[in-house]
Amino acid sequence: MRLGHCFIKNITVYLIIGLILMMTTSSAYSQVETPNETIQVIGKSTKSGQDPTTAREAAIANGLNAAVGRTILEIIPSDLLASRFDGLTILIDQQAETFIREYKVLAEKQTDTGYQVLIQAVVVRSRLKDAVDQAGLLAQEVPMPVLLFLVTEQNVGETAHRFWWHADGPWEALFTEEALAREMRSKGYQIADHATPVDEEYNAINLNAATAADIGRLYHSDVVITGEAVASMAKDTKVTDLKTYKGTLTVRAYRTDTGAQIAISHASTVSVNTEDTTGGKSVFSLLAKEVAEDLARQIAFHQQRPDETIPAPITIEVSGTDHLRSFVALRRALNTMPDVERMQIEALTPPTAILVVHFRGSAQEMAENLKRLKTETLNIQIDETSIDRVKVILSP
Repeated sequence: MRLGHCFIKNITVYLIIGLILMMTTSSAYSQVETPNETIQVIGKSTKSGQDPTTAREAAIANGLNAAVGRTILEIIPSDLLASRFDGLTILIDQQAETFIREYKVLAEKQTDTGYQVLIQAVVVRSRLKDAVDQAGLLAQEVPMPVLLFLVTEQNVGETAHRFWWHADGPWEALFTEEALAREMRSKGYQIADHATPVDEEYNAINLNAATAADIGRLYHSDVVITGEAVASMAKDTKVTDLKTYKGTLTVRAYRTDTGAQIAISHASTVSVNTEDTTGGKSVFSLLAKEVAEDLARQIAFHQQRPDETIPAPITIEVSGTDHLRSFVALRRALNTMPDVERMQIEALTPPTAILVVHFRGSAQEMAENLKRLKTETLNIQIDETSIDRVKVILSP
């Protein structure tokens, strides 16, 4: 009897220990973030003259967006939601379907004014979290840098560049700088004031990184942006008062503490106007808006990932695509080249092609890489290199 009693007692102890272990394990697993999340949401749409099928599809899309949105609200901390709202809405609107593993319509209802569906959707939480992180929506706020612009300007009809940092300079901002500053202020950046002349004179138009950084420090800026803006007449119609103007704007951004280049951007555009000076200014305004978008993206990337280089689009103009073996070898080499994020064919009109390569480096570095590619199957010659463009010639 004593032996049986001990056996039963031991079994009871083991059962209790097992239950405790099961509860502990269950609790631990519940704390692990699951890769998928099943959510039930209601999607709605209005008919607005649409047929029932179209209205139903719109309601389903609305429901899937809602499922992704609900999951994002769980991923992004509440104190960051307001400041990240624009970014997360873009993510939901443009990529929602890529985060849905599967879904099914549990119930649906058609009314005179619209359509409603009850959806059960499986959201791939891990994929969504990766996308949120890559979009920088989880990054903590960092102080916005103070910018100083050192951009030369040559408007229609002018024979030389104008700039503010030489001995006889106006010291006030030129039109292109004002346009750039306005765009960057709207994105939260601070702009350094250079209304007060400095004792030392800098007469060079094309400033190197070290000199630009020196001037930037004199005006207590964190980032200095050098560049060149040019506007000229593209076409005179001779029929009406309207004239066509063209322009280009190229800028580079440097940290003033180290002189390191952190951004580069180039844009070209055309505009129509009746008067030369006004036509040139309209070109500068369009250029500033486009370049500011690119600058802000690159500077923000550098702030969040100071040790990384953001991939910049490099255009490669290829002549000799009829030498098919070399052209195929070139594309294969670009797709496997270090620091190349992706390559795409923008235009192909034999015997020429335009490739756009997103590359963590400059066009000059890309040209140097291409020079080293010459093999038995790839006979390549570098014809010309500019700030964001490389011209190559392929031979048999």
